Amino acid sequence: MGRSTSGDSGGAVLDPSGRALGTLSTLGLAAPIVNDIGDLAHELDYARAHSGITGLRLVLGTESFRPTP
Repeated sequence: MGRSTSGDSGGAVLDPSGRALGTLSTLGLAAPIVNDIGDLAHELDYARAHSGITGLRLVLGTESFRPTP
């Protein structure tokens, strides 16, 4: 994973094929600062249980994935 800053937290983390893996968290509790990735399946399960949004699900994007080098 590349460098990130505290403002990147919550951003999407994708695999090399563009599939969603989770969300980025930047933890500043230790030195050096550590990047961590939330597990998307667990995040969706939590959101379904606590958001009150009926039928919450992940859907395919509308743009083709083009990785940057």
